[in-house]
Amino acid sequence: MTLVERAVGFGRALHAAGIGAGPGATTQFCRALTVVDVGSRDEVHSAGLAVFVHSREEIPTYDEVFDAYWRAPAATETEQPRPPKLGADPDAPVLDGERAADLAPAQDGDGEQQPRPAGEEYSAWELLRHRSFDRLTDDELREAERLIDLLAPRLEQRLSRRYRLHAHGRRLAPRQMFRRNLASGGDLVEWLWRDRVTEPRQLVVLCDVSGSMEQHTRVLLRFVQALAAANRTRAEVFVFGTRLSRVTRLLRTRDRDAALAQVAASVSDWGGGTRIGAALREFNSRWARRVLRSSGVVIVVSDGWDLGEPELVRVEMERLRRRCHRVVWLNPLASEPGYRPLTAGMAAAYPFIDHFVPAGSLSSLEHLGTLLATVSV
Repeated sequence: MTLVERAVGFGRALHAAGIGAGPGATTQFCRALTVVDVGSRDEVHSAGLAVFVHSREEIPTYDEVFDAYWRAPAATETEQPRPPKLGADPDAPVLDGERAADLAPAQDGDGEQQPRPAGEEYSAWELLRHRSFDRLTDDELREAERLIDLLAPRLEQRLSRRYRLHAHGRRLAPRQMFRRNLASGGDLVEWLWRDRVTEPRQLVVLCDVSGSMEQHTRVLLRFVQALAAANRTRAEVFVFGTRLSRVTRLLRTRDRDAALAQVAASVSDWGGGTRIGAALREFNSRWARRVLRSSGVVIVVSDGWDLGEPELVRVEMERLRRRCHRVVWLNPLASEPGYRPLTAGMAAAYPFIDHFVPAGSLSSLEHLGTLLATVSV
């Protein structure tokens, strides 16, 4: 197991224990391990403490998780602990005197294992984050999906019509206040306040599954699953090629791999052509009133290549924009240097898009998560 994999596993363990160890903090921890002595438990402990812990109350939990995760197996007096080799027990610890090179052995021309510097492993992980999805191997795609599962992207919050008691609320709660003060004969001894409840905006996703999007579709739907799970909200998901298909129920399966396999098997035009305008027209006419509120966020995932009429795309995008709070368009091609939305379908849709976001790599999805969380209420 490589140093990066150990670091990611440690971040997961902290997150499970209630410490906010998101992808950004895990990235910083990986970077810190390239400059500290990983053979020193104290330095590794201090690096994680500086990155993951944000309050004194979290220190005991951090110490407990650190000791459990990096625990060294007992060694006999005559047998010294050896550095773990590639494919070793994932619970093997970072031992005193162990170097980063020992965690990622490579082979030379004679088949002998040679140590690989920790910096190379971290550089490889960074390269994976910034490399386009359509240039990843099958193994790299699976690793990218596992990293996406670690993401906890947040949707922007909106003020609902509901109120709840709040110690620092701005409005009085008269009914609850009078009920609370009945024991004092009606004298208002204790004052109660209330405030508006905030909740994540509704999410509707329209994802292109045509041939030109085939390498990106699975990864982007994986991100949608992570987005819905992190926000305790119901995401309505539709996929389209030459026709529109609703796949919301299929994606509710807890096993994300199985859910995506069911979607691919159930959609007849997966990997075919694209008719964006026709798909938008069907959604606006048949589904919009049923699944989309005016406060909702619509995410369209497509590279903009379209076999239909650009005018139809323009008309239906205008209708869609009037029905929702904002439209976010994810385009994998926008990650390429010098890209401009000049294709007929993309140019027709562009004036009605609030946020046009690259979505061709893990780093662009991390940026998208930040964008969705920081848009004003």
